[in-house]
Amino acid sequence: MLGKFVTRRTLIKGAGISAVAAVLSACAPKVVEKIVKETVVVEKAVKETVVVEKKVEVVKEAARKPAEVIMMYNTGELTDDQISLFNSKYAPYKLTRIDPDTTKLAAMLAAGDPIDVVRTFGTFIPRYVIQRLCKDLTDYFALSTVLKEDDILPVNSTYVVNKRRYGMIKDWSPDFNIWANKKLWREAGVDMPEPTKPMPWPEWRALSPKLTKKEGDRTLVMGTDFEVSMYHLMWLTSTFEPQATLFNDDLTKLVLRDNPKTLEAIKFIFDWKKEKGLPSAINPFPSESWSGQDWVQGQAAAVSLGYWFSGMAVSEKVAEEDIVMLSTPQWGPNYTNPCISGCGAFITTATRVPDAAWKVFEWFIGEEPAQDRAKSGWGVPALKSMLPLMPVDKPWRRQAYDMVNLEISRTKTAFARWSPYLVPDTVLVPWSKYEEPALKGEITLDTMLTNIEAEVNEAMQEAIEEAKLL
Repeated sequence: MLGKFVTRRTLIKGAGISAVAAVLSACAPKVVEKIVKETVVVEKAVKETVVVEKKVEVVKEAARKPAEVIMMYNTGELTDDQISLFNSKYAPYKLTRIDPDTTKLAAMLAAGDPIDVVRTFGTFIPRYVIQRLCKDLTDYFALSTVLKEDDILPVNSTYVVNKRRYGMIKDWSPDFNIWANKKLWREAGVDMPEPTKPMPWPEWRALSPKLTKKEGDRTLVMGTDFEVSMYHLMWLTSTFEPQATLFNDDLTKLVLRDNPKTLEAIKFIFDWKKEKGLPSAINPFPSESWSGQDWVQGQAAAVSLGYWFSGMAVSEKVAEEDIVMLSTPQWGPNYTNPCISGCGAFITTATRVPDAAWKVFEWFIGEEPAQDRAKSGWGVPALKSMLPLMPVDKPWRRQAYDMVNLEISRTKTAFARWSPYLVPDTVLVPWSKYEEPALKGEITLDTMLTNIEAEVNEAMQEAIEEAKLL
């Protein structure tokens, strides 16, 4: 049964995850969550001959029984000290962490091995819901006193499918804010834009050569060190009214060439890369690594990495007084700075300990680990009530904090829409494959887009057919 679904495409669509979806649908254990309720008479009033009796249902947490919860997460995001805290605070539950590995996850699910809470991104959730990998947590959220509906930021809707909640972000970032190195701007003789005033995307393109510093063919400073990819296209389409996507109306087909709004953005980015204003296969990073390393080495005048990058913004080459966060660029009629991915977690449908898994999930997303993350500056909290925990101890951090709150208040679209029939790698892999020869002039842009559409839509069609079998 498993082998029937293992193809080259299923590997592209999720490193084997697709292959176990049908198995889970047929073989997942039937688990009944136990919630203890008792009816308490809280008021009984007598007036004349009329008796009014008001009853309130009080929901109590079920008594904890020993249970081990296996959580697939990075050690840097879930430390041994935090695990010890949970095991002490919520005994007899026991939390065990394993490293994230999509291939291993697929194998564990297929083999029926215990796996309960899993690290993921919001763009993966629609696909995982269709594959029946994610447990519907809507009822748990409704009863939670930690993850309250009115405290959850709108960006968490990336984990909502058909009005049902399947997970939540652990922390996030308005993903397209630009960090600028004021020292390099001064050396280039370029005036810094007003941080709160968005500058149109074409104006950033015009600034690129002015901020770039070269020595022969070698780039010493990348002026606009923006790693522009499909994710930026998702942002650009979110600036239109109504919000556009990279897909057709029912999200069953990737549409690039026949979508004027998308095609305009693609051509703009492609031409910018061709003129070597952006890093690409024909314009390598000065650090020969990525834009973040360029910044750390003092070789990037500006990077488009969002708030999360504040965790590594200061370095030996970049002084804190030279750091400033700028608005995301303006493209369409609406100003938006959405969260594109939204790292968080879901509980598997295969869990045999749903109540214990929920306790881990709730604690990780809304208790001590969430507070630690908020204070670290590596991401924006998922809960409104934790925003004040973000660091503001330095002038540059206060400025970044103020920018984040401004972005939350003025962003028209909190997250970009994604298709349930693929994960981002399904697009990123062929995009990378065909962009390089197009930039080198070996194929045309139209051929590049034709090839990407063909590969992605073949994979999407297989996913659609697969969904019918689940």
